[in-house]
Amino acid sequence: MLKKIITEKDLHRQIRLLEQLLQQPQITAKKLAQHIDTTERTVFADLQIMRENLPANWQIKTDSAGIALKPQKDALTNELWEVFLPHSISVQFIKALLFQPDLAVKPFLRQTGVSYETLKRHTRKVNTALKDYHLQIKLTSTQATFLGAESSIRLFYHRLLVPFTHNNYFFVDYAVHESHYFDFLNHVSKAQIKAETEEIFGVCWFFINTIRNKAGCAINQISFQTDPLFSLYIPLLKDLYQKEGVYLQQNELFFAFFCFLESWNYNNTFGVKLKKTLQENYANLRTAIKEFVQQLALKLQEPSLKDTLLAENLLLLLLKYDESPELSAQFESDYQKALPKQITATTNLYQENLALLHQHTKGLPAKKEPAYLLHLMALLQQQALFSLDKKTRTLYFLFQSEPAWKTFVEQELNNYLGKRIILKTIEVTDLKILHFGFKDLIVSNFPLDKAPLPVFYISTTPTKNELRQLAELTYESYL
Repeated sequence: MLKKIITEKDLHRQIRLLEQLLQQPQITAKKLAQHIDTTERTVFADLQIMRENLPANWQIKTDSAGIALKPQKDALTNELWEVFLPHSISVQFIKALLFQPDLAVKPFLRQTGVSYETLKRHTRKVNTALKDYHLQIKLTSTQATFLGAESSIRLFYHRLLVPFTHNNYFFVDYAVHESHYFDFLNHVSKAQIKAETEEIFGVCWFFINTIRNKAGCAINQISFQTDPLFSLYIPLLKDLYQKEGVYLQQNELFFAFFCFLESWNYNNTFGVKLKKTLQENYANLRTAIKEFVQQLALKLQEPSLKDTLLAENLLLLLLKYDESPELSAQFESDYQKALPKQITATTNLYQENLALLHQHTKGLPAKKEPAYLLHLMALLQQQALFSLDKKTRTLYFLFQSEPAWKTFVEQELNNYLGKRIILKTIEVTDLKILHFGFKDLIVSNFPLDKAPLPVFYISTTPTKNELRQLAELTYESYL
């Protein structure tokens, strides 16, 4: 997300280079150029600029084997961002707007050394990235401010800053105590209302909610009710934010609760009191979901599906939705853009999922089809099926070559395609006697006149492009 708001082309390219060097111990200039869609000459020019700006305990080393980014002992990745990100006017602008919702423009221009016209140009580019969040930055010669709902502003900052929360880059200028959040989690555990959470995810929400509250930015009106689940956490959430000098009321209190709820993991284990609350107060929904999973098990001929955590996961998903359909839609809908096409495609469970939503969720219009919610249900269903270690298809390997090379290629294909594919080596004569599944496939390096299955041809020395195409062909939904 951060790369979308870096509006300087050269810096954007250098950040992508830095990202590649951090991800790989060594890489050639040619591959770097391919990854970031530029020329090797530009790569070498950027690397020279980057060398001059690196922190003292980081080095870029080049030899005949390639290029490597080498940290010294105790070097922190945060040091790299502290050096490179301040060069971006747009990043500094977004950072300033987090703390000062009505940002005085002239002091910002003096501080960054840019002109008003330059800032206008960068703002137009940033506004393009903000469209997905239904936000825009209004800029005048005296003031800059966000146009849009406060909940959307906080959601944007959360999605932007989660990757940086652990190293505190964006929050170092503001005194929010991470330790208070972990104390809160300890109190939750002692109260027997614990749920396993994504801790950094939750810490980031705590930081943003605290900062925006202190900046006087109130959450817009939210429809909610104080139900048993919400009631469990009200005292502890109030205490958490009071430690930062923030006194949560009404909308802000519920928003903080919903942010905490969003951090809950699936495949979860709950504290005794929380488990009891879910069993006693949401019994009808639990029964409906249990029946739903039983029907899926019959439909998919997977009796073991009833023994997975699918029912508990669907319960958590629908509870999140029922707590606030409005916030649930807002928080989750941006994720569907990143899901693989194979997952987001319509499945043969679409109508069943939609029926469950209409029957057992509040606030869902009769003819509304919330794509994001259906996608999340499909993800949870696929994860449950994956947990049963079901193989999606078998690939029959027909390969004519020197035996040692054939064995090597077979092993490489096994490793490349992963455990969800069964690779079976056969001979041509086996084609007449084997019983094949409708999703099975033949992989061969020689032409077949007649084949009972589709054939994917590879070279005796498979190319990267062939392997990529084979992986894409075999990676598909279970549903």
